[in-house]
Amino acid sequence: MVWSKTSRHARGYGAEWDRLRLQILERDGHLCQCPDCRRAGGQPLPAHEVDHIKPKAWFKSGKAQGNPDDPSNLRSVNRDCHKKLTTLQKGYRPAVRVGVDGYPIEE
Repeated sequence: MVWSKTSRHARGYGAEWDRLRLQILERDGHLCQCPDCRRAGGQPLPAHEVDHIKPKAWFKSGKAQGNPDDPSNLRSVNRDCHKKLTTLQKGYRPAVRVGVDGYPIEE
Protein backbone atom coordinates (compact mmCIF):
# COMPACT_ATOMS: atom_id res chain seq x y z
CA MET A 1 0.00 0.00 0.00
CA VAL A 2 1.33 3.44 -0.90
CA TRP A 3 0.81 6.02 1.82
CA SER A 4 -0.09 9.55 0.85
CA LYS A 5 2.50 12.15 1.77
CA THR A 6 -0.15 14.81 2.40
CA SER A 7 -1.95 15.31 5.71
CA ARG A 8 -5.50 14.10 6.26
CA HIS A 9 -6.56 17.76 6.44
CA ALA A 10 -4.99 18.46 3.03
CA ARG A 11 -6.91 15.48 1.61
CA GLY A 12 -10.21 16.90 2.92
CA TYR A 13 -10.54 14.92 6.16
CA GLY A 14 -10.29 17.67 8.78
CA ALA A 15 -12.65 18.76 11.55
CA GLU A 16 -15.52 19.39 9.13
CA TRP A 17 -15.22 15.80 7.83
CA ASP A 18 -15.20 14.48 11.41
CA ARG A 19 -18.53 16.25 12.08
CA LEU A 20 -20.04 15.05 8.79
CA ARG A 21 -18.82 11.49 9.45
CA LEU A 22 -20.65 11.40 12.78
CA GLN A 23 -23.83 12.75 11.13
CA ILE A 24 -23.71 9.98 8.50
CA LEU A 25 -23.10 7.26 11.11
CA GLU A 26 -26.07 8.54 13.13
CA ARG A 27 -28.26 8.83 10.02
CA ASP A 28 -27.55 5.18 9.20
CA GLY A 29 -28.00 3.99 12.79
CA HIS A 30 -24.32 2.97 13.00
CA LEU A 31 -25.13 -0.03 10.76
CA CYS A 32 -23.29 -1.11 7.61
CA GLN A 33 -24.99 0.09 4.42
CA CYS A 34 -22.75 -1.91 2.07
CA PRO A 35 -24.72 -3.61 -0.73
CA ASP A 36 -23.47 -7.06 0.32
CA CYS A 37 -24.52 -6.57 3.95
CA ARG A 38 -27.92 -5.20 2.98
CA ARG A 39 -28.59 -8.15 0.63
CA ALA A 40 -27.47 -10.73 3.18
CA GLY A 41 -30.69 -10.28 5.16
CA GLY A 42 -29.01 -11.27 8.42
CA GLN A 43 -28.09 -9.20 11.42
CA PRO A 44 -26.66 -5.88 10.18
CA LEU A 45 -23.02 -5.35 11.13
CA PRO A 46 -21.99 -2.30 13.17
CA ALA A 47 -20.40 0.45 11.09
CA HIS A 48 -17.53 2.62 12.27
CA GLU A 49 -16.40 4.13 8.96
CA VAL A 50 -17.96 6.27 6.23
CA ASP A 51 -17.49 5.46 2.54
CA HIS A 52 -17.79 7.70 -0.51
CA ILE A 53 -20.13 5.86 -2.91
CA LYS A 54 -18.51 7.71 -5.81
CA PRO A 55 -14.85 8.16 -4.87
CA LYS A 56 -13.45 11.64 -4.28
CA ALA A 57 -10.97 11.07 -7.12
CA TRP A 58 -13.86 10.76 -9.61
CA PHE A 59 -14.95 14.31 -8.80
CA LYS A 60 -11.41 15.63 -9.27
CA SER A 61 -11.02 13.81 -12.60
CA GLY A 62 -14.42 14.91 -13.93
CA LYS A 63 -15.98 11.40 -13.93
CA ALA A 64 -18.59 12.69 -11.46
CA GLN A 65 -20.18 16.10 -10.87
CA GLY A 66 -21.07 17.84 -7.61
CA ASN A 67 -19.68 17.62 -4.10
CA PRO A 68 -18.03 14.32 -3.09
CA ASP A 69 -18.95 14.99 0.55
CA ASP A 70 -22.66 15.45 -0.13
CA PRO A 71 -24.56 13.18 2.31
CA SER A 72 -26.25 11.41 -0.63
CA ASN A 73 -22.77 10.20 -1.70
CA LEU A 74 -21.85 8.86 1.74
CA ARG A 75 -22.75 5.66 3.59
CA SER A 76 -21.79 3.98 6.84
CA VAL A 77 -19.77 0.79 6.47
CA ASN A 78 -17.78 -1.63 8.58
CA ARG A 79 -14.01 -1.86 8.17
CA ASP A 80 -13.95 -5.07 6.08
CA CYS A 81 -16.60 -3.80 3.67
CA HIS A 82 -14.81 -0.46 3.37
CA LYS A 83 -11.57 -2.20 2.39
CA LYS A 84 -13.40 -4.36 -0.15
CA LEU A 85 -15.34 -1.43 -1.66
CA THR A 86 -12.22 0.73 -1.93
CA THR A 87 -10.31 -2.09 -3.60
CA LEU A 88 -13.10 -2.57 -6.16
CA GLN A 89 -13.31 1.18 -6.84
CA LYS A 90 -9.58 1.34 -7.52
CA GLY A 91 -9.96 -1.42 -10.09
CA TYR A 92 -7.86 -4.00 -8.31
CA ARG A 93 -8.63 -7.62 -8.90
CA PRO A 94 -8.07 -10.27 -6.25
CA ALA A 95 -4.84 -12.17 -6.67
CA VAL A 96 -5.26 -15.49 -8.43
CA ARG A 97 -3.08 -18.37 -7.36
CA VAL A 98 -1.53 -20.28 -10.23
CA GLY A 99 -0.52 -23.93 -10.09
CA VAL A 100 2.68 -25.48 -11.45
CA ASP A 101 0.75 -26.29 -14.63
CA GLY A 102 0.13 -22.57 -15.24
CA TYR A 103 -3.62 -22.75 -14.64
CA PRO A 104 -5.48 -20.83 -11.90
CA ILE A 105 -6.16 -22.72 -8.68
CA GLU A 106 -9.79 -22.54 -7.57
CA GLU A 107 -10.24 -21.89 -3.88
